[in-house]
Amino acid sequence: MKTFSERYNFVLYFSQNNFVAIVDLPEGEHQYKFYVDGTWTHDPAEPVVTNQLGTVNNVIQVKKTDFEVFDALMVDSQKCSDMSDLSSSPPGPYHQDPYTPKQEEKFKSPPILPPHLLQVILNKDTGISCDPALLPEPNHVMLNHLYALSIKDGVMVLSATHRYKKKYVTTLLYKPI
Repeated sequence: MKTFSERYNFVLYFSQNNFVAIVDLPEGEHQYKFYVDGTWTHDPAEPVVTNQLGTVNNVIQVKKTDFEVFDALMVDSQKCSDMSDLSSSPPGPYHQDPYTPKQEEKFKSPPILPPHLLQVILNKDTGISCDPALLPEPNHVMLNHLYALSIKDGVMVLSATHRYKKKYVTTLLYKPI
């Protein structure tokens, strides 16, 4: 927002049901008006004054007593800053030591595979009436896992099944060893 004197430029902020701007004005009389939809206007409910050019402006009187509240707040904030070395927390370290497993807690071998992951979809037989290229619908826990089938005839097979909407896509990778 601009002012008619071009001395103060500020933005109005929406607060509940009205717009608000906080302007730091020096002591004295200040005239103002509003720029709404491209025209200058004044608030007839507020005090008005006619300036030397004959235009009607709202007027506000800033007195020395208006600053007493701000002076009191500044004194309070300075007192609070002097007490910055005081703390309500008891002294002592405030950190956690990272968890380190004990030697007996470490596994010597990997954990056993959950039973539902032992049912690899590539090892299942397809029905006689089904197309051999079609696989049965996978269990939801089998998705997004990498499976390695046992090595047969010097070929290792890796597979992964992913779901795209209502379709399942199984990718096979054959690697000769």
